[in-house]
Amino acid sequence: MTAPAGAAEALAPDIDLEAVVAPFRGSLSVVIEDPDGRPIATTSGEAPPSATSVAIRSGPLAGGRVRVWDENPASRLGGAVAESLAVALGALPVTDPEAVRLAAATTRRIEAELAHGRRLQRSFVSLVPPDVPGFEIAAHYEAAREVGGDFFDLFRLRRRGRPLSIVIADVTGKGIAAALLMAFSRPLLHAAIDHTRGPAEALERTNRILVDERRSSLFITALAARLDVRNGSLSVANAGHEPPMIVPGDGSPVRFLLGGGPLIGAFGRLDLVEIGVDLAPGDLVLFYTDGVTDARSPHGERFDEWRLVQAVESVRGGTSAEVVDAIAGSVGAFQGCDEVADDITIVAIRRSVRQTIRRSGGR
Repeated sequence: MTAPAGAAEALAPDIDLEAVVAPFRGSLSVVIEDPDGRPIATTSGEAPPSATSVAIRSGPLAGGRVRVWDENPASRLGGAVAESLAVALGALPVTDPEAVRLAAATTRRIEAELAHGRRLQRSFVSLVPPDVPGFEIAAHYEAAREVGGDFFDLFRLRRRGRPLSIVIADVTGKGIAAALLMAFSRPLLHAAIDHTRGPAEALERTNRILVDERRSSLFITALAARLDVRNGSLSVANAGHEPPMIVPGDGSPVRFLLGGGPLIGAFGRLDLVEIGVDLAPGDLVLFYTDGVTDARSPHGERFDEWRLVQAVESVRGGTSAEVVDAIAGSVGAFQGCDEVADDITIVAIRRSVRQTIRRSGGR
């Protein structure tokens, strides 16, 4: 099957769409449609209504769609393949001058929309942490693309003692799809934390909603914690996320709070167990996403947990802001480039050495 005249004129002559879909024959069914909805390459005929459908947003086939389906209902490959093919087809070169002009106009429009999306998404994260007497809080957030899939939330709960709730999460993948799932999931987590007894129950409730309602191949690693600001007691529940680091104020070795369950959105139950730790005056707890530890050098080396510990040790005893700045600076220098490969989020909370406890009579 060949592309119709309108699509073929814009494609470079050496591009064979049948060769693009050929590797999927026998495992998945794939159809590439032109902007008018006509199939121009397929592995096995017309797509059923249940097929995963992803729009091609740029390039000579902009406005067309990739449709993927699998006869195995348990398979999760369809969504990932459809999204990957749509991105790849959007990067195809164009040769027709009018197609080039239209593609440039489309690119400018998309860039403007993404810039607006970036500003909106930045408003979702707690770049200005809440004021918590007796604690220093600092955070750093950097998206790998115009929009990203990392998010974090810091807010006081409306209950006795006004505990501090901490959420840090990472949607698998990057870009627009991850950002949309982030925007959907963040208020779910916030509401669940507000109406449950603890972090583990909040993550379980969020997982149930996403498993029942989500239609995506993306998942979420998430960590929820509750800090009793009166005595420094911290409870942590971890759903597939990087373990938080405890930096003792007395100079003893740093340690990670290990333990947790599967990521959110993959299984019906998480069966999470909360981990508790008491922060003494001077202690610091560090939360982060895998954009920190998985950062790569120009030679392909991983930043890893060892370098993270070294960055923290370089400012041992410093403020939360100094710790966050040291980590972000170390990751940037290690990567050796201006663009990060993955979203990066860092949150540091340090209990002050001299803490004044304000007693609360209730909510």
